[in-house]
Amino acid sequence: MLRRMVAVMVLVGLLVGGLGGVASAREVSVQDDGVAAQFGWGLAAIGLNLGYVPAKLLYAAGGGVVGGLAWIFTAGSDDAARSVWYPSVGGTWVLTPDMVAGNNPVYFNGPSFER
Repeated sequence: MLRRMVAVMVLVGLLVGGLGGVASAREVSVQDDGVAAQFGWGLAAIGLNLGYVPAKLLYAAGGGVVGGLAWIFTAGSDDAARSVWYPSVGGTWVLTPDMVAGNNPVYFNGPSFER
């Protein structure tokens, strides 16, 4: 089970990275494409989200636990907890067709916490 999840996450990373690199030269939105192209980008987004969303959920859940432990072990330091929570819970949760086409960025991590 774990091996399959790791394989899916690696595949999603390769697909997202590969599609973003190849399609980043595009200067138009998916909305400017024909109906068939829009349908294709939509299907690609759905397919990639089947792996991306669970991977993001696991990452955020792990960050939630680690951030909670950081808060406990630092005697209630909100800064320590937030420095883990912000990057793990923030970022892109669902891939859109424009993201898959490389027109919009994908941020797996959220912004870092800074005071």
